[in-house]
Amino acid sequence: MFLREINRVYEMIHPSSFHSRYNEWWVVQENVDGMFDGGISDEDIDFGLLILRVCLLSVQCLPHSKYPTSGILEINLDLDRIEEWFYSLANEIEKAQPPEKKPTLFTIQHRFYHVCYLRNYAKIRECWSVLSATVKDAHEMGLHMKDPGIPLSDLSMELRRRVFWNLYVMDRFMCTFFGHWPLIPEGYFDIELPHDNLHMITARPYALTPFTDRVFYIKVARYLTAFTSPPSWTTDQYNPVLVAEFAQRYKEVIIDQLPPAFWLENPDTRWDAAEPAILPKRETLYLFIYSTKASLYRAFADPCNNLHRGSSARTRYGTDLLALSHRRTLMDIACKVISSITRLYVLTGDDEGGTSEQMFLLPILLVEALACLGVCLLSIQADTRRLSIAGIQYNPDSDLRYSYATFFDAYGLLSRQAPQYGIAKRGMNILESLHGTLRSSPGSPSLFRMEYYGGAGTARGHSSSSQIHGAGCFHLEQALMSLHSHGGGGELPARVFFPLPEWLSSFFDSPGRSWLFRDRSAFGDLLS
Repeated sequence: MFLREINRVYEMIHPSSFHSRYNEWWVVQENVDGMFDGGISDEDIDFGLLILRVCLLSVQCLPHSKYPTSGILEINLDLDRIEEWFYSLANEIEKAQPPEKKPTLFTIQHRFYHVCYLRNYAKIRECWSVLSATVKDAHEMGLHMKDPGIPLSDLSMELRRRVFWNLYVMDRFMCTFFGHWPLIPEGYFDIELPHDNLHMITARPYALTPFTDRVFYIKVARYLTAFTSPPSWTTDQYNPVLVAEFAQRYKEVIIDQLPPAFWLENPDTRWDAAEPAILPKRETLYLFIYSTKASLYRAFADPCNNLHRGSSARTRYGTDLLALSHRRTLMDIACKVISSITRLYVLTGDDEGGTSEQMFLLPILLVEALACLGVCLLSIQADTRRLSIAGIQYNPDSDLRYSYATFFDAYGLLSRQAPQYGIAKRGMNILESLHGTLRSSPGSPSLFRMEYYGGAGTARGHSSSSQIHGAGCFHLEQALMSLHSHGGGGELPARVFFPLPEWLSSFFDSPGRSWLFRDRSAFGDLLS
């Protein structure tokens, strides 16, 4: 009952074969006296550990007390005590196993669940250690090979594919966030992607399985490796045309392939009533898709090079309309990441905290999205000052207003969480100077208070001193291109008109999201 009622979100196993094995396992336990007296096989011990690790991750990720179940949660249980008991028991059993014992598929699975559990509580060093040992065992078993050289049924081969690719996704996650070298190098495996549905032909081409979303996690992780991990990305990420091509490819291989229930726009919600896990699965997948897409555009947070002083990152775009457009795209994606995080918090029953906020991923992604959005807005404020000096006024559009509102609302969410949760508090401290600069800058209030005379081309109280401005108000990108075309497109004057956050150099220089962890004083003691 526990597995049926609670394990709804992290289905990384093949449910039918797992439950069949689960029933057999209990029959065996009824006929043995104890786990450590030689009355139970090594494989049964590994499967028992898998059960414990599945239960632990399920309890950890349980959204809230109103989560729809029909049995176990109606009983008055102390889930914190259950979690502590299961965790201690699982660790005790695993430590008692001889180090020379040959790994099984169950070994890899229960260790993978342990990795997920440790990551969620930001136990990063231990998480990396367990993941390394798990990948080593997977290599010993030949999980990376399409033909492992032993006879296997279709089901067994599918389980091997699922286990290997789950490890691959976790490995790429650790590389992206912490800058680790990959444990699973590209070109050293040939195993196929999971088939999702074991039947090669189905009468319902868009029928969902518990593993459908995981297939897209794998595809996104492979995309990350192909486009943003090679050494060439150091240069490629500053090429506006090449980034646009990568983004189009991302749309074709990821977004356009999503089944209707996971469409980014107007998803088919008919599945939601039958399977309550679809809601968090959908938002979590959106979060993964959008945050990965944002990594494509991060080099364009400051396309006019206003803020790059002190950074060793390449910064010369010139005033390029496509580069300016990429900044807008990054802002839009950052807003979508924040919206998905906010909706995931609401699914916990408490948009100011809740069970999931105790975990690592949501608050860290919120900090990252706020940093990206805030740096873009700071860069825009510098552009605005440069245009003002040139006597050009521009008409702030609704998208820009929305970006400002989203930043301040999301920072407020982080601030409300900070008194209770350490990661949110550290994130708020990192972003505090950025928030203060955006809030106090004259350019920020003007976005909400500027009034324009229709067609006059000037803001109230200002007159145009530029011939460029005679035709009327510009949007920001138009104004910057006009300034450039009239010979005023040089760098911002040497003095920046507002204080810059201390972490900006790391933000521009570090790949992926690893800038958050380069400075150990920021999160170091929390990432045990």
